[in-house]
Amino acid sequence: MKPLNYIGFPEVRTAAAGRWEGIHRALGIQLATTSHTKHTPCPGCGGRDRFRLDATYQDTGRWICGGGGDTQAGDGFSLLGHVFGWTPLEQLKAVADYLGLSSANDKERETLRRKAEAMQAKMQEDARRLDEQALRDSNLLMELRELEDQIRHRQYLQRQAHKATSLYRVCITPLEDELSAACAVNTMILESYAHYSAGANQ
Repeated sequence: MKPLNYIGFPEVRTAAAGRWEGIHRALGIQLATTSHTKHTPCPGCGGRDRFRLDATYQDTGRWICGGGGDTQAGDGFSLLGHVFGWTPLEQLKAVADYLGLSSANDKERETLRRKAEAMQAKMQEDARRLDEQALRDSNLLMELRELEDQIRHRQYLQRQAHKATSLYRVCITPLEDELSAACAVNTMILESYAHYSAGANQ
């Protein structure tokens, strides 16, 4: 169990969320832009357009550097290491000092620790939901392909029947396998929508 006065990456990361531009600027990293759509020289290794920020930069500090072919990426802490060569502990201390967490009392640290735990739990829950949605999407795609195959099979039978009878148009009603595939697709779409609606309302 961590000692009460310990403060680590989860707690400091929680306190830094939404403040990374100010943190980096205060610690000596002058970014050319905070837009995630623009490429700029890297504040650590130069270049012309090898560096860019993630869309979540303000909350996470995430960045990407092409590094002349050796791509590197990380969060707000690791950018300090990329630019200044600081160790993880030096990165942690610098950000904690800037945020005033090094002098926080035990009650403040405990509050921050609980927030960090809650944020971690939320991230895990969000990841679980994304995994479940990805599985539902994959299954739906498989059923859509099955339905497409069944429709093409019926179209083939119609063409064969047309050739055999010389009638202008032959209509073959959907076969049992095609109807089953259509029902499966419909069910999966409804289930996926229900999960999406439930997640949006939470």
